[in-house]
Amino acid sequence: MTTAISTPDSQTSQTSTTGQAGQSGSGQVNITQLLTDLDSATTAITQNDWLTAGLDGASTALDLLGSGSDPLSGIVSAGFGWLTQLVSFLAEPLKTLAGDPSSVSSSAQSLQGAGQNVSSLAGSYQQSAGTQTSSWSGSAASGYQSTATQLAGELRAIAKASSGVSSAMSGAKDVVGSATQIVTELVTKAGGEMNTIMTQAVAAAPATGGASVAAAIPQCVQIAAQYGGQIAEKMGALLSSGQNLAKLVLAVVKSLEAVNTAISQTTANTTGGSSTSSTGTTGSVNATTAGTTGTTTGPATSTRPTTLTTSTPSSAVRPANVATATGTTGTTVTPGQLA
Repeated sequence: MTTAISTPDSQTSQTSTTGQAGQSGSGQVNITQLLTDLDSATTAITQNDWLTAGLDGASTALDLLGSGSDPLSGIVSAGFGWLTQLVSFLAEPLKTLAGDPSSVSSSAQSLQGAGQNVSSLAGSYQQSAGTQTSSWSGSAASGYQSTATQLAGELRAIAKASSGVSSAMSGAKDVVGSATQIVTELVTKAGGEMNTIMTQAVAAAPATGGASVAAAIPQCVQIAAQYGGQIAEKMGALLSSGQNLAKLVLAVVKSLEAVNTAISQTTANTTGGSSTSSTGTTGSVNATTAGTTGTTTGPATSTRPTTLTTSTPSSAVRPANVATATGTTGTTVTPGQLA
């Protein structure tokens, strides 16, 4: 017996291998390869393969992200507030890095939880599809089980994608926190050195007529420029890391788009053709293709496979949800008989 399906696009009968990973046919998604790609991207995200060298050496300081503290305040406290106008550029990157880490953590946790729920759903669905149809046999039964396996794999892909994006959000938050700590430490060091120079200059001002203060200002600006260069390197490393992470996230998003296509194909193949069902206590179904009779058996109360369609000797495609079996026996099964 040949099991055939009719798709809404072509409205023609064809031999189907629906539900099999790497199945033939134009536009079909290989769910096994898709899961492998998602695993690779997610692993790269969680292991920080995207992180550029230069941001190590600092522990995550998430409290600094939302603190809004000014590391140049020490200069003001020392009585040299006028100097901050010349070196204020040191603290500018901290304004860019400021944010709300709690909202990022909340969103990441929500995505992680959603991924875990979908993964659990995929496992439960595949298990139920197997146990509830264990007594079925024939092409319709194997087709249904294959489709169930395919759909479960697609759900797992969604779960992996959700987990990958969650890990990306958490990783980005941690790295920004580390960058904030590094920049804050550099600005604080610069401020400390400038305070020392200005304190000595002010102490020598009476003897030099203020010339020591005038000479100290260029020295302070030079210190600020040196530390500014170091800060720029750290910000460059952060930018590069962000770009690398964005590429991985984009790969996850593209995989998710492919999953969406795969699910559309699976559901179209499942609902696009005619359906047959079990009858009575024996669950016997007569399905005929080109005049040859086949039999599929299964429990009358179980969820029925919907991927099996039949055609008359003239190969006409029947409308969805109407099963008609005709052949050399002259027997027709109508929808009313498929209780």
